Amino acid sequence: MKPTPQRDTTIDILKGIGCLVMIVAHSSLKIGGYEQFKFWGGLAPVLFFAATGVTAAFQAQKYKPRGVLLTYAFLFLLGFSFNRITDPGFLEEIEFDIIQIVAISSSLIYLVEYYLRPRVWVYLLLGFLVFGLKFILQKLLAGIFIIGVTNALIPPGIFPIFPWLFLFFLGLFAYRINNYVNAGLAAGFGATLIILQKINFPIDIENKWDMSLGYFLVCGILVFSAFFILRFISSGREKIFKYEGLLTFLGKNSLLFLYVHFPIILYLKEIRIHRNVQLIFHHPYLFWLLVLGLTLIIMVILIWLAKWKFGAQVFDHLPVWIGMTALVFAAGLFISTERFVYIIEIGLGLLTALFYPKLGTIFKQKNSFSKE
Repeated sequence: MKPTPQRDTTIDILKGIGCLVMIVAHSSLKIGGYEQFKFWGGLAPVLFFAATGVTAAFQAQKYKPRGVLLTYAFLFLLGFSFNRITDPGFLEEIEFDIIQIVAISSSLIYLVEYYLRPRVWVYLLLGFLVFGLKFILQKLLAGIFIIGVTNALIPPGIFPIFPWLFLFFLGLFAYRINNYVNAGLAAGFGATLIILQKINFPIDIENKWDMSLGYFLVCGILVFSAFFILRFISSGREKIFKYEGLLTFLGKNSLLFLYVHFPIILYLKEIRIHRNVQLIFHHPYLFWLLVLGLTLIIMVILIWLAKWKFGAQVFDHLPVWIGMTALVFAAGLFISTERFVYIIEIGLGLLTALFYPKLGTIFKQKNSFSKE
């Protein structure tokens, strides 16, 4: 196996771009004609998932399965704190949101890499296969509903395994394949999309949540184009990707960004600042900049506070993480005040995001290895 790779800044940049676009998606502004940006903002998970597939593969070169899979298992469960922030009734129907699909898909990528180490083209085929299985499973499971299972596998779940897993496979493929293949595939996906539109084939390009063929093609264009552009630039001008800028900061702290920016958006929309402040009402993009600015300020403060040695040491112990995981679900079951539960879940999410690397250390410190 190749030597353990250093952190690739291009992956952080991809995640960082995904974070910025996520602000557009979650803001869902319906003023000044900004509804048109909803579709483009909705593509945020595409870049994020594709980049995460690469980082999951890195794990297979550094750690044994037990530590990695246990870490992802805790992330899967702790991530339900975000589900609670977005959906107060999440316990009534367990679905996969962004953190669950990241944990499951990363685990699958890791296992494939660790045990099989397939040729790079296998990942492209797996991406197509996963997308195709979505339609097959929808036919097979029509009229069948199993609580906590059906929506985790197929739509109408939020981020079901089929089809969203395909982006993790495509991301790893695009990262490893000859870069000019990425350019060719981006052009091929684009040409296919145009031809299907010209012949009036029903591609339903904006259907994200039931993942239409049209949306699949748009995702492919974005993934292959993004990797081609960033890899092309980095190959000729590597110094550009060595600085610590906004995108790399967001990429490296994407989990914290997730838990900070969303409550900020909800609060600002709750007080209707986008309508009550005339400057923002007439220039809605200022709402995005306000969210970004507040998010960055809070993130920097939290990261600084997390360096407090005495407080950070608490998270070196597994029972603390077990207790946090239990509280994620217990809060909604045993506390009746919805607002209080909301605050608790935000707090648990922030702690998870800040100290998640310590959880990895707990499980991986005795399992880390390097294959020559």
